[in-house]
Amino acid sequence: MLLQHLPSPYRPFLPSWRSPLYLHFRPLWLALERSLSTCEGRVLDIGCGMQPYRHMLGSRVVEYVGVDRIGELTRPTIVGTAEALPVPDASFDVVMCTMVLEHVADPRKVLAEARRVLAPNGRIVLTVPGVWPTHEPPHDHWRFTRFGLEGLMREFGVEGELVSLGGLWAVVGQMAALALSPIRVVRELVPFINVVAAWLDHIGSREDLTLAWMIDGRIRSS
Repeated sequence: MLLQHLPSPYRPFLPSWRSPLYLHFRPLWLALERSLSTCEGRVLDIGCGMQPYRHMLGSRVVEYVGVDRIGELTRPTIVGTAEALPVPDASFDVVMCTMVLEHVADPRKVLAEARRVLAPNGRIVLTVPGVWPTHEPPHDHWRFTRFGLEGLMREFGVEGELVSLGGLWAVVGQMAALALSPIRVVRELVPFINVVAAWLDHIGSREDLTLAWMIDGRIRSS
């Protein structure tokens, strides 16, 4: 079979072009690899899940702490919530938070907590979905645009890069792949959709539909 089935239990991974999540996860994974490999000092992973990105951290990281609730698909270092982090003020050099804000009732509370626990000029690496189906119901509340994220960056004093990960063609291809992969008679089309959509997205694609966003910045000193 050409189609590569998803791991079970599901976890973030670097997919091949044969996977139904290729268009979403490959650019996200590679962008996080680039950013996290340059982190330094103490790192706090908010909503760490199974800690799938911990191995991306470079040799200049002296400590990693993952915060999450207890669950079947979580492996926290310390148990807590994103809205009330059980760590002291200004105690971390880096906060990472990957695909978590859509699952909290008030993303501003999470960002306020991230700012509280970061040392002066601390770094934040954050990813959020742009276009994505409902998942983990009923705890799925938000999707994000460039303009909303730029507003949050200004509000919380974050200066840095805001990057689109997968534009219009990636969105179209990814939604088609998700729709077709459960259907036996057409699922073998998914790898071809991945290749064509990725090529079209590479040669030029709009940001008004985006699969995901990544912020890599620093908290401006008051």
